Amino acid sequence: MESPELSFTLAYVLLSLCFVLTPNEFRSAGLTVQNLFSSWLGSEDVGFIQYHVRRTSITLLVHSALPLGYYMGMCIAAPEKNLGYIHKVTTYHVYMALQSECHVTVTQSRQHQLSPDLASPAQILTLRVDSINPAVRPFDIRLISTEYAELREKLHAPIRNSPNVVIHQTMNELFLETFRAHADLNQPYTLPTGQEMEPCIGCMQVPASIKLVRLCQAEGAPNESECQHCFCRPMWCLSCLGRWFASRQDQLRPETWLSSRVPCPTCRAKFCILDICAVH
Repeated sequence: MESPELSFTLAYVLLSLCFVLTPNEFRSAGLTVQNLFSSWLGSEDVGFIQYHVRRTSITLLVHSALPLGYYMGMCIAAPEKNLGYIHKVTTYHVYMALQSECHVTVTQSRQHQLSPDLASPAQILTLRVDSINPAVRPFDIRLISTEYAELREKLHAPIRNSPNVVIHQTMNELFLETFRAHADLNQPYTLPTGQEMEPCIGCMQVPASIKLVRLCQAEGAPNESECQHCFCRPMWCLSCLGRWFASRQDQLRPETWLSSRVPCPTCRAKFCILDICAVH
């Protein structure tokens, strides 16, 4: 069976060639730059020079955007294939480093009052990306400390901390670490033969990796429990499910979070942390 990325690549290359070369079938269907942007181009008869200046400009812009369209489409068709690089996009440059060839270091931390509505200033982290490939120039990326945990989950490359940098974690981030540790202790779930893993519908960045299976039992009553059976296929990754779990809690009583029950984000069946099974 062909892989999704190969099928998408062949289809995108074919459509791009047809869009650039515009065969008669595409012209008949109106899939040309002149037809798609006719309202902006104006009339060739009224303003010949202005029309063709606009036409050549928009054609160059559209054709230059085709590689970007391929990248965005590949992120949807095969999201796991785009996790191998670290990207930084600026106004005039695009920096890329292969994760297996680089290491990331947190080099600096600064406090910024991004908004007067925030009770406390935001912590901005500077991360240095260095590659062992001499052709790849080192570059810096900056992010808010609350996004650091999510970045660490998605990176395969190790992240090192400079000794003088302290990263502040929110209550939700601390809970996610504990949530993940408890879930890893539960019984794993074996995927049925022939069933394929789909991207997590929460982030669309990583494959779904969690199945909710009612495993808990009420104390003293083996057949009774507030939890319910969930018949959904694996649709969520552990991080997204953990964030959903935390969002349904009483924010003033964090000591009750691990022992609480929340509805499945898809079918609304109640579950607890003991029902979260990693897919193998």
